[in-house]
Amino acid sequence: MKEEINLIPSELKAIEKHKWYLSEQQGKEVSFEEALTDFLDNYEADWMREKQCIDCKEQTDQILKYKWIRSEQEGHDIGKNAASEEWIMKYAHIWREERESLEANGFIKMHIKTGKKKQIKTAVLSDIAYNFDCEIYINKDGMKFHNFVISGRKCLNIKSILCPVLLDFSEDEEVRFLATGLRAEEALASIRKIIE
Repeated sequence: MKEEINLIPSELKAIEKHKWYLSEQQGKEVSFEEALTDFLDNYEADWMREKQCIDCKEQTDQILKYKWIRSEQEGHDIGKNAASEEWIMKYAHIWREERESLEANGFIKMHIKTGKKKQIKTAVLSDIAYNFDCEIYINKDGMKFHNFVISGRKCLNIKSILCPVLLDFSEDEEVRFLATGLRAEEALASIRKIIE
C-alpha cells in the first residue's frame, strides 16, 4: 500500500514550481505525479532545510520588530529574551498559521454545494485547467484516489491519471477546489458554472 503523502501549503507551492521547471527542462508537460515523485525523492530534504533557515531568519526579524515596538511602549529596551518570550507566547502560532496558509502560498479555495445529483466528465474539468494554464485540485467525500493530503483533506489533481473518467456528485454535496496559476480565479469560475 502506498504511503500517505501529507504536504504543507508551501511544500505544494514548491512542487508546483518544480513541475514547471521539469516541464521547461524536458520541453513537454510533466504530470503532477512525476513532479511530486521527483521532488520528494530528490529535493524535499534540501528544500526543507532551506525553508527552516528562511523561517528562522524571518521569525527573528519579527521578534526584533516586536522588541522595538514594545521597547518604545515601555520607554526602555525590554531586551531580546523578554521580547522573544512575549512574541512566542502571543504571536508565534498566528504568524506560522498565516505563513503556511493556502492563500499566503498562492492558492485560491472554492467550495461548491451541488444542487442535483450529476456526473461530470473529468476531461471537461482538466480542459479548463489546461485552457487557463493552472493547476486545480479537487476534494470531495468518497474519493477513491488522491495525490496527497493537505490541511487534513485528500486532494486530487484534476489532470491526474488517477482521476476517474466521470466524477459523481451527490445531491447537495460539498465539493472543495484548490487552484493556483495566473488565471486560477477564471478557471474556478468556469468550474462553478458547470457544477452549479
